Amino acid sequence: MIMVYAEVLNGVISDITYEILRKAREIADHTEEEVVTVVMGYNVDLKYLGASDRIIYVEDERLKNFALHRYVLEKIIDKYSPRIILIGNTSIGMDLIGGQPCIISCYDFNDSVKSISYGGKVFIESKLDRGILLINRGSFEPLRVEKEVKVERLSLDELGVKVDIELVEIIRPEVEDVDISKAEIVVGVGRGAQNIIDVAEELAKILNGVVGASRPVIDQGLLPRSRQVGRSGKTISPKLYLALGISGAMEHIEGVKAKNVIAINKDKNAPIFRISRYGVVGDVEEIVPLLLERLRS
Repeated sequence: MIMVYAEVLNGVISDITYEILRKAREIADHTEEEVVTVVMGYNVDLKYLGASDRIIYVEDERLKNFALHRYVLEKIIDKYSPRIILIGNTSIGMDLIGGQPCIISCYDFNDSVKSISYGGKVFIESKLDRGILLINRGSFEPLRVEKEVKVERLSLDELGVKVDIELVEIIRPEVEDVDISKAEIVVGVGRGAQNIIDVAEELAKILNGVVGASRPVIDQGLLPRSRQVGRSGKTISPKLYLALGISGAMEHIEGVKAKNVIAINKDKNAPIFRISRYGVVGDVEEIVPLLLERLRS
């Protein structure tokens, strides 16, 4: 059995769950295993979980408190003994495993598990037959399937969960002006393009995209933290990533899962060119306005 933990925020299943389901379905079809998705929460919409063979739904209003999920998942794992448990590598996922042995920062798995460590400086390949994997956001395309699936409903009493933790307060982050992780086109601004952010924003507007940035630009306060791409920011998987004046440090590249990368940089040896489909060696302050003029015409 391959078990997928569905991350639920405000009653809605998050995108990373559907990303994990795509890979789980692929592996299960090859190994002839069952894909079981575990959902915890209250009044959750299950209709797009059709990639699952079965859904285990623990519905209780108290499960709005994520601190309880760890204890519920432990009981479910004991009850069903899945071979592999797949969880999103998020703050919720890290809290969920509660110090249990696992492999974090996984970006692919088949016969072996591929993960990254030390901020993307080390790539690891491990052999694993059973265990818990924490999957990086943006590693796979989301798979939403609207199909009727057998739902097994369990209660906290049936599972023997006796822990009673009071939820005192949820401190929500500031509302983001835009979610760059869902954009199909992202124009990335690095240190080399920090003087032409206004031009980059106009370029993004013409391309129906959004502006993202590397950490040095964010640290200077030139763009909000919600626009940061990379390990300490967001993972993006657009159809196109246009990297302007971005050198391509591993911390940044770790967050780029774009189908196509086009980079403009003065340094012909910039690491960003290693992941680029097309690269232009030159000054972004000269090239980008010319590109913008051509697009306008």
